[in-house]
Amino acid sequence: MKHLFSDRLIAIAAGLFVALTYLPLLLLSAHNHPSAADDYCFADTAVRYGFWAAQKLYYNGWTGRYFSNMLVHGSPLVWGWYDGYRLIPALTVTGFLLSVYSFTNELLRDQSRVTRLTVAGLLFFAYMVALPNTVEGFFWTSSVVAYTIPAALTLYWLAIVMRWYRLPAGLYRNLNAFWAGVLVFFIVGSGETILVLLVGMLLAMAGYRLVFQRTFDGFLAVMLVVALASAGLVFGAPGNAIRLGSNEVQGNSIVSLGMTVGILAKAVLGWLVQTPVLPLSLLSLPLLVRLNRPTSSVRTIGQLPVLLLTLIWAGVLLVLTFPSVYGLGTAPGRVMNLTYLVFLFGWFLVLAAWVGYLMRGQGAAGRWLNAGAPVPTLAQGIAGLWLIGSLVVSPTLRLQYGDLLSGDAATYDREMSQRHAQLQQSGDTLQLAPIRVYPATLVVEDIKTDSQHWWNRCQAGYYHHKTVLLTADNR
Repeated sequence: MKHLFSDRLIAIAAGLFVALTYLPLLLLSAHNHPSAADDYCFADTAVRYGFWAAQKLYYNGWTGRYFSNMLVHGSPLVWGWYDGYRLIPALTVTGFLLSVYSFTNELLRDQSRVTRLTVAGLLFFAYMVALPNTVEGFFWTSSVVAYTIPAALTLYWLAIVMRWYRLPAGLYRNLNAFWAGVLVFFIVGSGETILVLLVGMLLAMAGYRLVFQRTFDGFLAVMLVVALASAGLVFGAPGNAIRLGSNEVQGNSIVSLGMTVGILAKAVLGWLVQTPVLPLSLLSLPLLVRLNRPTSSVRTIGQLPVLLLTLIWAGVLLVLTFPSVYGLGTAPGRVMNLTYLVFLFGWFLVLAAWVGYLMRGQGAAGRWLNAGAPVPTLAQGIAGLWLIGSLVVSPTLRLQYGDLLSGDAATYDREMSQRHAQLQQSGDTLQLAPIRVYPATLVVEDIKTDSQHWWNRCQAGYYHHKTVLLTADNR
């Protein structure tokens, strides 16, 4: 039976889906401002003590995230470029999209360019349409540098690793290995959550090569050494003990584990029902069959031990979420953003492995897959409607477009610009009126009515005032 969705039609749809999920972030980016939460504290410290002294202060007094600390202490505020924050979300989402394409372009190098672009677009769409937390994913700089940027770098690193294995021996291959090591150093130094993910992946990859392929992989061994050495810099920071000691739940592993399982179970159920993961899985079956053919350069995926791979994937999701629950007592939106990314990409990796496993079998499923996995027209139609429906009902997109179309983003932008002008005025004490609206896609926190709150003290220090406080809202 003729396929309802041709490759060209799917490619056009993928382009449209990317545009609809990419555009609101670009438009919202023009309304972005520095956050009262952390952004001014990093900037005030760097301006007051200098860039390198600020690194030392935070490393010894709060966190060992040496790479993300470098980024936030070199933010536009440090250079006096207030409007530079309007570019950060746009650059971040563009870089993230490019990293997804880098990964798929290298993984599917045997496929046509249209296929590679389509897959990258659909993965980007599937992630963005169900992004758990927009503001912590792309607009709050302190979160962006610790989660979104290293997540994008990890996808790019995987592309570099795949490229290294297919390059002939020589200078270019050595340069790729060096660059891969530098990326590991950057990624691990961005945050504990991404650190756990990268080290776990390296252990799994090296373990597979050693146990199942009976090969000691020197390249992966070097990457693992770099990762562990970098992790030592993170966890060895004196500031980590201070930070963890501020949480009451910290130290209770049993309670934290139970909370983690509950959070993940609820999240995964929602991702299966509310996202386009299932319809994309159905429509991707013909491609996954091609990837498991003997002529495919990535047919090794289908030869992976499927049960073990599935358990590892589930374990990674648990391990990703657990440190935040253990250390903070909850799983913040920024952590769930990363967890969903691993769920999404891991889902299709595990699915590809199961397709290969079934193709080697003699059952009806294997025969159907070996025949090219012809998807019935009705099933294709349902999948297409589900994809469209995921756009319409997406809470993430409704929130983003709602903040734009309601004018809330523009109102927030205008009033924050007015506040910035007021903060530049001289005076020991400044009383600031609350912003009329706080769009959820743009705002994490504002300063407080308590002038001694950290957010107030950081803004006061940055703008050279003794006291900055928020007046009571009498509306």
